Amino acid sequence: MAEALRDLLGLDAPSDAADLEFLEYLESLSLESVLSSEPQALAQISQSMLRSIQALSKRSHKYMVNSAIRHSSLQETIRDLDLRACELTATVPRLDAEAERFSRSLSKSGGSQILAQRKEALHLLENSERIVDLLELPALLLSAVTASPLGYSTSLDLYGHIRRLSSLYPESELVRSVRLQADDAIRQLAIDLITSLTTPNLKLAAALRTTGWLKRIVPELVPDLPAGDSLPAVFLICRFSNLITTLEALNPLRELADEERRRQHSAGQSWSGGQQTERFLKRFIEVFREHSFNIISISKNAGGCAGPETGSGIDNLGSIPPVLSAFPMHLVGMLLEILRTYLPVVKDQASRESILTQVLYCAGSLGRLGADFGMLIPSIGVAEWPDLIKRHRLLAGRLESVIADYKAPFTGVGGEPLQVQPSFCFRSRPLDLLKTRVQQSGQPTLYKSWLELRRSPNQLRALWRGTLPSAIRTGFGSALYFSSLNAIRQYAARSNVPGTGQGGMAGSTALPKLSNTANLLSGAVARTLAGVVLMPLTVIKVRFESSLYSYPSLFSAVKDIKGREGFRGFFSGVGATAMRDAPYAGLTSSNSDAKTVMGTPLAGSINFGSAILAGAACSVVSNPFDAVKTRIQLQPQNYRNMGQAWYKMITEDGFRSLWSGLGLRMGRKALSSALAWTLYEELIRRYGSL
Repeated sequence: MAEALRDLLGLDAPSDAADLEFLEYLESLSLESVLSSEPQALAQISQSMLRSIQALSKRSHKYMVNSAIRHSSLQETIRDLDLRACELTATVPRLDAEAERFSRSLSKSGGSQILAQRKEALHLLENSERIVDLLELPALLLSAVTASPLGYSTSLDLYGHIRRLSSLYPESELVRSVRLQADDAIRQLAIDLITSLTTPNLKLAAALRTTGWLKRIVPELVPDLPAGDSLPAVFLICRFSNLITTLEALNPLRELADEERRRQHSAGQSWSGGQQTERFLKRFIEVFREHSFNIISISKNAGGCAGPETGSGIDNLGSIPPVLSAFPMHLVGMLLEILRTYLPVVKDQASRESILTQVLYCAGSLGRLGADFGMLIPSIGVAEWPDLIKRHRLLAGRLESVIADYKAPFTGVGGEPLQVQPSFCFRSRPLDLLKTRVQQSGQPTLYKSWLELRRSPNQLRALWRGTLPSAIRTGFGSALYFSSLNAIRQYAARSNVPGTGQGGMAGSTALPKLSNTANLLSGAVARTLAGVVLMPLTVIKVRFESSLYSYPSLFSAVKDIKGREGFRGFFSGVGATAMRDAPYAGLTSSNSDAKTVMGTPLAGSINFGSAILAGAACSVVSNPFDAVKTRIQLQPQNYRNMGQAWYKMITEDGFRSLWSGLGLRMGRKALSSALAWTLYEELIRRYGSL
């Protein structure tokens, strides 16, 4: 039935399966259904499909248009693809051949140049930092050369490193170029070093450093010339050029001397000038002496005296001697030529002797270096030279005898050598400290003071408190006292003050002979002056020794006294100190001088013994003022002045307090006075007036 319908409708076979299925569907329907309901169903389906197509067109019309456009060019694309495929098919054999050729060219066994270049590039990349360091070496060397003399050693070390690199890599163009730049820099260094040898006032240390650097440089710059032969000559030439430059600065004086020579030739025998020539010769000899001694001594120390090396089978009789052995002859010849030319112009005998004395000193100076030219002076016509030599040798002999006499040790008691120990002040510190501790309290007991010191944590340090201010005060005080005493005595002796003698030296003493009154007054004035000047140190010393104060240092003591009492505190007790020192020094001077008038060869023993007796006796007389002075300096609030302190001490502590610490003070003062006076007398006796 379906086939009949298909034939009726004229459809071509084979038809679509959907058409056949629809025809079979119509066959199954009744005629009424086909005529009535099926057209409506087909219309509905057509309408639904139309709406679906419209919706699809609305949604995907762009894609459809593009698809249609691409579909229109699909045939051309397929033809191009076919053409390219044919080309690819033809190219593949050539590609295979090129691949085989590339593989053969880059194989390790083929010695490929490309691989070698690539390997070299990689090697350079790996060592780029080393190459940069190598390229920076010339700039670094040049900066070290131009920096300062302090960089010369670094420059030589860098140059040695570059030379080692050059020996390790002789074929490298880079290393060769670096070596050439380094050679230029090191030549500049050699020029700078040689120039520095021509500078004025070259010291030995600088010369040794410079020659040492040149010894390292010259063998590299001039390999065929030994440094031992060239450096001494270079050094002497540089220093000689400096000498010539310095002497050329005397050309104005030389021109004046030449003018005097011309005037002498015109004046004949009546010539009596020569002042400008004398100035020129003295200045010339002075400069010549200084520079010639400096040149030869530095050259010897720098190795200039080394001779040429000798071999076992070489005859050196015809070899050139060291340059230093001939250089002094050249210098001496230059000096002798100047003396031969200009010395006859000077006619004044005193001026000639002065010039020849300079020449003598110059010859002696060079003689210490083996270049004495004194024997050549008579060859230039100096007739007075032998007499001048004799006089100077006589004076030198006398000077040696005087020095030998002065070097003899001082004699003390019993003729033994007197050795005044600077440590006497240090060793006697405990006595002075105990004396101050005894005088500071109302119960002057030595035993209690000693127990108090023993209870301190550091006994030794406590016994030597105040050593520094005491040493300063003793040193400067003794110098000021004896200088003032000697000046006053000398003035009194020269001024014929009543009571003075003839000003001579008598007995064992070397001081001017004065009366007892004059000795008393001179000693009192000198000692009072020294005591007033050194009063601040006395106050600080006493407070350091006392247990009432605990200063950690001199600065803290000065700061505390100034803050509490002002500058007046540094001079507390000055009246009592003057009353103590004036009688003590006056009586010591008078008693010591009275003892030393006894004629005896044992001058040192007499001076020592008389000073001990005088110091002990005067300590008894002056001790009350010392006790009052100590109270005023330690307790200025309670003891305001000497009179009030004296009265308060007597009323509260009794008369015994005025002589507290007498034994300690007597023992210390007697020995210190004996040592000081004996040394003073010996110095006066040996060296004259101070």
